Amino acid sequence: MKKFLITSAALLALASGASHAQSEDRRWVVETETLTSPYGAEDQRGALNLQTEKTVRAALSLAKKGEVLSLAIPLSRETPAYGWRRFEVTVAQNEGTGHSNNEDIVSAPINTGTQIDGLAHMGVNGHFYGGRQGADIQKVSGLTELGIEHAGPIVTRGLVLDIAAVKGVDRLKIGYVITPGDIEAAMARQALEAIRPGDVVIFHTGHRRLLEEGDTAAFLSGQPGPGLEAATYLADRGVVAVGGDSGSVEAMPFEQDGVLFPVHQTLLTKHGVYILENIATERLIEGGWSEFLFMAAPLPIVGASSSWINPVAIR
Repeated sequence: MKKFLITSAALLALASGASHAQSEDRRWVVETETLTSPYGAEDQRGALNLQTEKTVRAALSLAKKGEVLSLAIPLSRETPAYGWRRFEVTVAQNEGTGHSNNEDIVSAPINTGTQIDGLAHMGVNGHFYGGRQGADIQKVSGLTELGIEHAGPIVTRGLVLDIAAVKGVDRLKIGYVITPGDIEAAMARQALEAIRPGDVVIFHTGHRRLLEEGDTAAFLSGQPGPGLEAATYLADRGVVAVGGDSGSVEAMPFEQDGVLFPVHQTLLTKHGVYILENIATERLIEGGWSEFLFMAAPLPIVGASSSWINPVAIR
C-alpha cells in the first residue's frame, strides 16, 4: 500500500508539473516580483528621476553652435501606423466669423507618429512599473497612476548611434537584433564618451529608408532594433529613454517565438525607462550629429499612457 501511495503521489506530481509547463505563459521575460522602483513605492517618474540639475547643466553646455533640429515626423492621414491606427484632423470654422477663424479637432490613437511610451504603456502579466496591478490603475477614463503627466520635460544629453554604418549598410535588415557589442562599436566609431546616467540613446538603423522608397507595408512588417541584452545594457547605465527610427524601436520579429515585446517589458516595466518611437534619425546622421542637447516634453494628458512629442536636438 505504501509503495502504491508513493507511486501515485509521484504520478500526481508529474501530472501537475506537466500541466504547469503546458499552462506557463511564455510571453513574459520579466518576473512580476522584480517590479519595484528604486525611488520608492510612490514613484511615478521612473528613470527620469536620474535627470537632475547637474545633468541638465551638463547637457546645456553641448549647445555651442545654436543649431536646432526637429526629430519629429509629420502627423497626417498618411502617417504610417499599425493596424487600425490612423491620425485624423478636422479643421472647423465657427459660424459668424466671416471665414476668420479655424479650430482643430484631432481624432487619433496617440501611438501614431513621433511619440513617447510612458511607464504604463506596457506591463507584464497584468502588472506595471513599481509592481502596480493593472486592475487597480486602469480606467477607460484614464489611468489613476503612472499617467504621462507625471513624466515632465526631458532635457538631457542625447546620443544617436549609427548602427547601420557600423554594419556597413544603409539600412539594417528587418529583424536585426542590436547587441551591446554594436552599441560599443558605434560609440567607438563616433568617438563618443561613455553613456552616462540621465542620457537619451537613439538608434539609427536606416529603417525609414523603406518609406522613402514608398514601401510602407515593409516598414510596418517588422524592424531592426535593440534586443533584450542591449535593453538591459542601457538600463544598467542609467539612461532615461531609448529611441529609434521605427514604430516600436525594438527588433521585430522578436528574438524568441512567443515572447511579447521583451524590450518594452524590460525598459518600461522593469526599469522605468521611456521609449521614443518614430524618431527621424536620418536628419541627425545626414547632418553629422552624434552628441547633442536633447529636449522633449510630453503633453500632460492626465491619465494617458503615452504622448505625442516633438523632440528637438540642439548643438
